[in-house]
Amino acid sequence: MSINFVFFWAVPIGGMGSIYKYGLRRFLFPVYQKYFESSPLFKQFAHTYIYTKSEYTLYFPMVVLLLFNTLISLSLMFYIQFTYGYLPPYVIFLYYCSWVGLGGRVMGGAYTMAHKEGHNHTLYKKWIRQYVGNVFENHIGVLFGNVPYNFSTSHVFIHHKLDGGPGDTFYLWDLDRTNWTEFMIYITRIFKHMIGYSSLRLFHHMNQRTKYNTLLQGMVIYWTIALVLWGMTQSFSFVFWIYIQPLFCMSYFLALLNYGFHGFLEFDEQGLNIPVVDATTIIHGDDDYFGEDDHMTHHYNSTIFYTNLPQYHQSKIPEFRKYKASVFKECSILEVSIFIVFNLWDELAKHYVDYTNSMSVEEIKVLLKDRCQRKQIPYERYIQYEVYPTMEARKVLLTDIQTYVRLEREGNPGKGKSE
Repeated sequence: MSINFVFFWAVPIGGMGSIYKYGLRRFLFPVYQKYFESSPLFKQFAHTYIYTKSEYTLYFPMVVLLLFNTLISLSLMFYIQFTYGYLPPYVIFLYYCSWVGLGGRVMGGAYTMAHKEGHNHTLYKKWIRQYVGNVFENHIGVLFGNVPYNFSTSHVFIHHKLDGGPGDTFYLWDLDRTNWTEFMIYITRIFKHMIGYSSLRLFHHMNQRTKYNTLLQGMVIYWTIALVLWGMTQSFSFVFWIYIQPLFCMSYFLALLNYGFHGFLEFDEQGLNIPVVDATTIIHGDDDYFGEDDHMTHHYNSTIFYTNLPQYHQSKIPEFRKYKASVFKECSILEVSIFIVFNLWDELAKHYVDYTNSMSVEEIKVLLKDRCQRKQIPYERYIQYEVYPTMEARKVLLTDIQTYVRLEREGNPGKGKSE
């Protein structure tokens, strides 16, 4: 997965991000704001026909551009395949650049909208919910590596119910986030989440039949589409490069992003996770998508709409100061993730927001590194639950975690393995 990402996705993602951030952003963003985001026509149409609330119309300009880009680029791929019988490597590369979009806006926008749809079942007007459903989660999303219904089932009822904690299919606090070899383990875990496998097993063992059946339906739909594409094109190569590769890309990319979102860990006096530490907040970021940069608020106060986040941040400053929260500025979540995996603490410290105004750069570096190395439970213990996630196994796991956290706070975490 790592080799695949480096060879086929790193250049399109890094290149399209750099071209936008360091070149075209200063020209294109003002145009987008003036003629799309601020357009009364867009807002009126979206509020009348698409969304249930006027505030949701802010999504519409990006959605229109995203759909237009996807329709054009995918149509060209079909045209070239049917005309010449194959896709030349340079065509695949150009498709990947289009798939990523300038500044990652296509890839990021598709994921963001699938995410919003999964969380908000009243996002769209009734006629869309009844006859179309979640456009990005269950339709367009398959082109971006998303199994239908994955957000409205596993993301909402596993990841958010557990807030990244034990049992979450995105769990990472059994791994040393500063060790790139342990990141290889995490890639495997996220891939199993992306294809629906780990969530399906969890729903089965928790006897949640409705969610199990819904997610299973989405998995069947995803692979049925792959077979249909194979039948249409008579080309496994087309299916692999255009349909399967985005699944590989998003699996790897989300594994990396989640290191930034949930890579830091700290316990309070009772041995419980501190929310403002274990979920990251970025302010004044370059790549924010409707509040996605504030992962802490998204997890622990998700009803706050993204336009109200600045005021909410002001109310959280005392808590940020008390716990030395995981707050960073003027960077992207991807950069935070890369700084963690490759131990670039000097770079990460430059972006850290010290609300205490008391820490030196060296103290900040030590704080961040310690939090990224801290665990709730050793991997060797957690994998036993992950393999067979029954209710009984979960009770044992939580007891093990309490023991390990207590010993960690007493300065003797190694003893937890023998116990």
